[in-house]
Amino acid sequence: MSYHFLCLLFLSIVTNVLGGDLSMIRIHGKPGIFKTSETLDVSWQNCMENCWADINCSVVYMTSDIQCQYFRFGTISTIQHADSREDQIALKIQISGNQCPISNPLVPGPTYYIQIINGQFYKTTMAQSSLSNNIFNLTYSVSTCPNNTKLFQRGETTVVCIGLYFFEDPLCNNQAEASALCNAQNGTLTGPANADEYEYIQDISNSSKYTSNPDSYTWLTYWIDGVGTNTLKVYTFEDPTHDGSTNYVWTEGSPNLEGTHICVYNPGPHDKYVQVYPCIDTVLDKAVCWRGALCQVPPIIEIF
Repeated sequence: MSYHFLCLLFLSIVTNVLGGDLSMIRIHGKPGIFKTSETLDVSWQNCMENCWADINCSVVYMTSDIQCQYFRFGTISTIQHADSREDQIALKIQISGNQCPISNPLVPGPTYYIQIINGQFYKTTMAQSSLSNNIFNLTYSVSTCPNNTKLFQRGETTVVCIGLYFFEDPLCNNQAEASALCNAQNGTLTGPANADEYEYIQDISNSSKYTSNPDSYTWLTYWIDGVGTNTLKVYTFEDPTHDGSTNYVWTEGSPNLEGTHICVYNPGPHDKYVQVYPCIDTVLDKAVCWRGALCQVPPIIEIF
């Protein structure tokens, strides 16, 4: 762990020298509005380091050389800028690298601190108040996915909940109905945005043969995001957050069909990779059933 100091701005960070974006940024300031806090009888540097290592800590304030005020997630809503060098406050933010920035990263903002804990997405947003440049507002949110979906982070602050949704009657259906199935959940068809998502998608798709196959089809498959165009290997997508087909793992020789009547599905029979087929298909040779849709749906967001 290292400690960086910039004299002119009195801006410094405590961060992991081994890498990572999590830092404690220290500025002249003091607590504004808060609900609760704790008192720790430790040195100021140890206080900041404790907060850095504690997933539940958001902000700390130096009350003396051997004592600090400790604020957990959601307990403090404003920080006030202070002119006195005796007033020192530190808070968690994301900073690339382990060097202290040359200017205050809280200005103009917003700045975020995000983490995933037990499948939930915790986000702290810090922004300069519209009422005063000397006040920073902190807001908090926790995003939770619906049952039978899993949370994934895409980009800096975007999270999606990915899961399989099944047709009810009939049990096997076409791509248009798959899209409607996702839309009914306020979501869209989706595809893998990275290798971790692809592994999860394969796991839930392949295991569904044993849990969601009342008619005992040899293979179950699912419509995923992608509708063909008149150019081979070029598709239109409902979901803009998964980077198109970049992370699709195709069956050897696929995709080999083109046209707006062609859609993407996964897993393919036999080799269990991504393939394309006419969008109107529902069953194939009484062995393959298009059983539902791979959807991304919005999380349930609780604001603090």
